[in-house]
Amino acid sequence: MTKILFLDLDGTVRRTKSGATFINAPEDQELIPGVTEAIAHYADYVVIGITNQGGVAAGKKSLEDAIAEQKYTMQLLPQLKVVYFCPDFDGDLIYKVSCEKHEAWERHQFLDPISNKPFYQSFRKPGAGMVQKAINDLGKIIDAKSSLFVGDRSEDQACALAAGIPFVWASDWRGECK
Repeated sequence: MTKILFLDLDGTVRRTKSGATFINAPEDQELIPGVTEAIAHYADYVVIGITNQGGVAAGKKSLEDAIAEQKYTMQLLPQLKVVYFCPDFDGDLIYKVSCEKHEAWERHQFLDPISNKPFYQSFRKPGAGMVQKAINDLGKIIDAKSSLFVGDRSEDQACALAAGIPFVWASDWRGECK
């Protein structure tokens, strides 16, 4: 069975170089100390980024900037297989970004492959829609109890709980290796 390491990005894996609250350009980001060491303990996991990007809906960044930001994060952290992000406040839209391409889905377009019924879980955290979409996209049976969701906010914890994935706080996860 496949084990997945779900990582929130902002405040968990990356931070701004400039000290600004939000990443304003793809290159204005760096890995938080301890991330490289922590992720090394999960070599046999599929590593997936899960991030809300409400700055797009708030007009603070363009969709293209958000896509470029995720791709740059993948350059900084090559273990990331893919990043899912929700750019709207309603949780109706999701983007899947890999190094090669990006794709988008609207919630009403997403069908659960098992039941073949529309999937209505919000994509925006604390909803578990991004996690469920990632699991379905893998097309493998996952080991949920051995998988892990790492985050720094209560919405990350609630997302993990809704998805049935164990959760750990980012500061604890990064500190495992100190």
